Amino acid sequence: MLKKILCVIALVLIPFISWASESWEKKGDFYYLTKNRDNFALEGAGPNIFASKYLEYDGVDFLVSGPSDWKDYGRLNLEKNNLYSLPIRQGAKINEVHFLAGGNYSNSYEHDGLMQLFGDKYFYATLSVIFAYEDGAYRELTVPVFWDWFSIGIGTWSKNGATIKSLGENPVRQKCSIFHMSFINPRPEQPVKNILVTDSWIDDRPFSDVFAVTLKSSDTMEVK
Repeated sequence: MLKKILCVIALVLIPFISWASESWEKKGDFYYLTKNRDNFALEGAGPNIFASKYLEYDGVDFLVSGPSDWKDYGRLNLEKNNLYSLPIRQGAKINEVHFLAGGNYSNSYEHDGLMQLFGDKYFYATLSVIFAYEDGAYRELTVPVFWDWFSIGIGTWSKNGATIKSLGENPVRQKCSIFHMSFINPRPEQPVKNILVTDSWIDDRPFSDVFAVTLKSSDTMEVK
């Protein structure tokens, strides 16, 4: 009987361990979300022609290169007001969340008659990370994204542990800006149940193309 119970437990746990171990790569205290279609399911971000596997901004590495047969470099699926759940182990202690995100200059409010009054290239979005803790509490951190920053130059905005920095031109996508967004967990010693990502949108179209995710954690997470 005990043997049967152990077999059932193994059958339940093995798929989870296998799935989790394919989600992250590790270097020091940093974990990089693996570039595969389970994690970056939304297509259409641009050609997958990064010069190297990793990009580094502000001392943080990002895993950016996907499989060679990808037609694009993938995005978190934030369409239709989707809350994207990062594939972390429940109960993990996470210190920081970092994104690389892009915005296409050709984005506009063409599908929204009222917002067209503000012009084609002036628009504003917000991108949020929600830390949901095992004790039932949650904290939301939000950054504003101005897709006209390409004409203003490099800039940084920061508040309450959430920071966004304009890095200029996306290295692999023409006429596209690139941003480093960071979110410091307000309760780093509290085990996390979930980390959710959401983008502001009009209709069902997200404005932020999040194409790389890095976590900082001194805790142990399953890795590839």
